[in-house]
Amino acid sequence: MTITLARIDDRVIHGQTMTRWTKQYAVQGILVVSDEVAKDELRKKVLKAAAAELKLGIYTVEQAKESIPKAVKSNKNFFLITDSPAYFAQLAEVGIDFGKVVNVGPISGGTGAINVARNVALTQNEYDAFEKLETSGYRVTFQLLPDDEKKSWEVVKKKYS
Repeated sequence: MTITLARIDDRVIHGQTMTRWTKQYAVQGILVVSDEVAKDELRKKVLKAAAAELKLGIYTVEQAKESIPKAVKSNKNFFLITDSPAYFAQLAEVGIDFGKVVNVGPISGGTGAINVARNVALTQNEYDAFEKLETSGYRVTFQLLPDDEKKSWEVVKKKYS
């Protein structure tokens, strides 16, 4: 069917994902794209437990290039979640269809990160990935919870400098 939500959240799957986002967007499964998560057996076990009854796929970017198109062709609706904007930029670069809107939740940032919104701190690499998404035709919106006001990349990026 479709990807109902493409989201960046550095916690990936957690309580708000399951109690708020899955209620707002009807989904039967969650697809996680993260090279780090896909290689971390403990973290994968935790995410599988958090996903409860939903179908869960955890993929590296390379694996996602094959898995996402299959999911889109299935009869199910999926969330597509990653912990870094760089992964969506990589998928967009090779033409993987995940919709034209990227929703952004918490990003803790790393060394040198700059706070740009509530619970969002960006490094230069993350900033560059968002710029790449926007210039590639994606609309990036920042929204912690479904009932929060959405903020555009144009508004948020002004706080980076």
